[in-house]
Amino acid sequence: MLFRESLDEGRIPEEWRHARVTPIFKKGSKLSANNYRPVSLTCILCKVMETLVREQLIKHLQENDLITDKQHGFVQGRSCVTQLLDVLDTWTQILDEGGTVDAVYMDFKKAFDSVPHRRLVLKTEAHGIGGRILAWIADFLSERRQCVVVNGVQSSEAEVTSGIPQGSVLGPMLFVLYINDLPNVVANYVRIFADDTKVYTRSDVEGAPQTLQKDLDSLQDWSQQWLMNFHPEKCHVLKLGNKRSEAIYYMTGTDASGEARSIALEESDFEKDLGVYVDNNLSFNKHVALSAAKANRVMGVIRRSFDYLTVEVFLQLYKSLVRPILEYGHAVWQPQHKTLCQEVERVQRRATKLISSLKDKPYSERLATLKLPCLEHRRKRGDMIEVYKYLHGFYKTERPQFSFFAGRDTRGSTLKLSKPRYRLNVRGNFFSERVVNTWNSLPDQVVTAPSVNAFKARLDAHWKDLPSVFDPECY
Repeated sequence: MLFRESLDEGRIPEEWRHARVTPIFKKGSKLSANNYRPVSLTCILCKVMETLVREQLIKHLQENDLITDKQHGFVQGRSCVTQLLDVLDTWTQILDEGGTVDAVYMDFKKAFDSVPHRRLVLKTEAHGIGGRILAWIADFLSERRQCVVVNGVQSSEAEVTSGIPQGSVLGPMLFVLYINDLPNVVANYVRIFADDTKVYTRSDVEGAPQTLQKDLDSLQDWSQQWLMNFHPEKCHVLKLGNKRSEAIYYMTGTDASGEARSIALEESDFEKDLGVYVDNNLSFNKHVALSAAKANRVMGVIRRSFDYLTVEVFLQLYKSLVRPILEYGHAVWQPQHKTLCQEVERVQRRATKLISSLKDKPYSERLATLKLPCLEHRRKRGDMIEVYKYLHGFYKTERPQFSFFAGRDTRGSTLKLSKPRYRLNVRGNFFSERVVNTWNSLPDQVVTAPSVNAFKARLDAHWKDLPSVFDPECY
């Protein structure tokens, strides 16, 4: 009754407008307020209502295909991994052809907090959202108040005149709507995940750096029009290829006195891209090293916190806190060299020794006893699951099928992949190339499974007797 009345009147109850903000540390100095993300804790009933409105919003946007295919954030069938695979597919193809890539990683200044409410409502209406839903969204954004809570101490309330509440249910989708037209001003490649934006080009083509600079100028024009300013000092350039371009890219910023000035963008050796460290050689050495170090730190905390670990407790802690660190985005950064595989596996080797009754047994025996597959096998299994999802339409991306997809042939075999050709290992190790032989070795009963869960079960049954499941030395 309350929800229906709220929607019919296009108004929300007064208590729904109040939020308690918890600052979440991101990185850098903990003394700087700029290094904290404000997460809003709002009324539970409001979140339920937001969910209902969000469902109607998504239904309208999907039915009318209104969200740009360059956006991978908060969109069903797209994710961090689909975007990174999409980007690296292009980059590795260019490098394999002997070309070079210039990529600019953009950084908005407080993106979610900067969105002006009136402009957001206008853009929402421009996407065909009107009537009661639009009125409700407009009222949801207006007359909001918030306070900050740190260590149990609460500040006084202040009025919120702009921005989308971070931590709200509806907020991310509204932000996606607000920047939905951003790719329209870019001539080169552009990909977005929420507010994370990167623009890139094949830089060895004549005039390409100049075109990329024009894109940066156009993006700044867009940002000024829609009051979403970039942070030039935090925008970086990543250059790839043997003969990298010498181009310098510029954006307009301000000096200490507030005067506008042209700022040369800093060139970096690597960037943290949606949680994966991408280096200028696409070796992913940095990512493997940092992930292993982080996982080891977590294992250290577990070791110091427990004098004795049962198998059940160990498995629960390891699978929930440690292994996800080692496997996040594995389809993107699969190690090219044995030494990197060993570096990742070494974490699990150490971890399994925390079980006192197993620490003196060989690694493969420890894994078999714990029913923990080696990480190399899990990455191989994960690759097959990703292929299944791509070929069966679970992912809604701009490049729904990779160049290797061959489809059904005239002999009746199903979902076979054509063998790709490549010159460089950086391309040969890319997802779409490295999975072909393994995928083609699977029987039809596995690859034609009716669901993802059925595919996983059939794949595990097909591979259950392989010695490589528990022994990384078999790879």
